[in-house]
Amino acid sequence: MKLAFAIVTVAGIAIGLALPAAKRAPAVAATAPAAPAEATPVPTVIDRAPSGHFLTVANVNDEPIRFVVDTGADTVALTQDDARRAHIAFDPAHFEVIGRGASGPVRGQAVRIAGIDLDGKRASDISGVVLAESDVSLLGQSYLRHMSTVSISGDTMRID
Repeated sequence: MKLAFAIVTVAGIAIGLALPAAKRAPAVAATAPAAPAEATPVPTVIDRAPSGHFLTVANVNDEPIRFVVDTGADTVALTQDDARRAHIAFDPAHFEVIGRGASGPVRGQAVRIAGIDLDGKRASDISGVVLAESDVSLLGQSYLRHMSTVSISGDTMRID
């Protein structure tokens, strides 16, 4: 089993995360120029892959990265290749033990991610890690907790 999968277990139960409604800016007087309309985020619906995982692509610092959506992971975890592609600074010489998996210590480096966008659902200044030995990136709770809801029903995950 790959190290990344030994780190966390993909949750198989429905998880609903409720966040307070975002504070809205006060209304602008009619004489002010109209702000450009922002695209409304669309729900993300992901079918379970034959591997049993929920796979998606999200933009990390405007670069597309393939993820396993892992509701059991505390943070976003990136492979070294994905972190480089997303222009995230890290140094393998500074990798340290950041957790324990089924196979023992997990090495990596804590990082900050400027932004992650999944179907228009953007979160900024996200905590993450770059893993020393992983071939898959994980979209974990440091991003998912910014969503209104994350739920799993049968073989379908929905993120709003």
